[in-house]
Amino acid sequence: MSASNVKYLRGNCLAGTISHPRILIHSCNCNGSWGGGIAYQLGVKYPKAEKDYIEICEKFGSRLLGKFVLIPSYSDSTLLIGCLFTASFGGPNQGSGKTILENTQLALEDMRVKLKGGKLNPGSDVDGFTSQMMEKVKAKLRYRLDEYALEMPQINSGIFGVPWPQTEKLLKEQHSLSFAVYVL
Repeated sequence: MSASNVKYLRGNCLAGTISHPRILIHSCNCNGSWGGGIAYQLGVKYPKAEKDYIEICEKFGSRLLGKFVLIPSYSDSTLLIGCLFTASFGGPNQGSGKTILENTQLALEDMRVKLKGGKLNPGSDVDGFTSQMMEKVKAKLRYRLDEYALEMPQINSGIFGVPWPQTEKLLKEQHSLSFAVYVL
């Protein structure tokens, strides 16, 4: 049996005692609302990051579906926020589990390409903007980007209502990335 690229940690992914460099990944909507779940908690704790997220959503809306955006937390030099855009809207208009999983798969692939320095769609204004934003974030990092661990709660399984094993399967398909998943 081969080792998995998904490891589990017991605890709160927003605990103040976590001090290693990490990208805290969450799934979100394209409507500019960090209104529930981990997104809400990120907005409360990192309001400047939420402001960036809202501006990106206002600029691109649903064209962000299937994309990954890296946002600084601004107040913690060891924490970056990784947004996987998996739904156009939040709440009751979020879309089906199937659609959320399809967009999660695309966003994870986009994340892999952006974190590993791969080629993006040169004609995409979304990719151009998010790549420029990522370069600005990287220029101000305290650590090299590859030193940041990829961590997350069990994304999609809360408000989006997707059974965790379906998302976990998508994570395991990203063989070149390793994820730490927090469970309470």
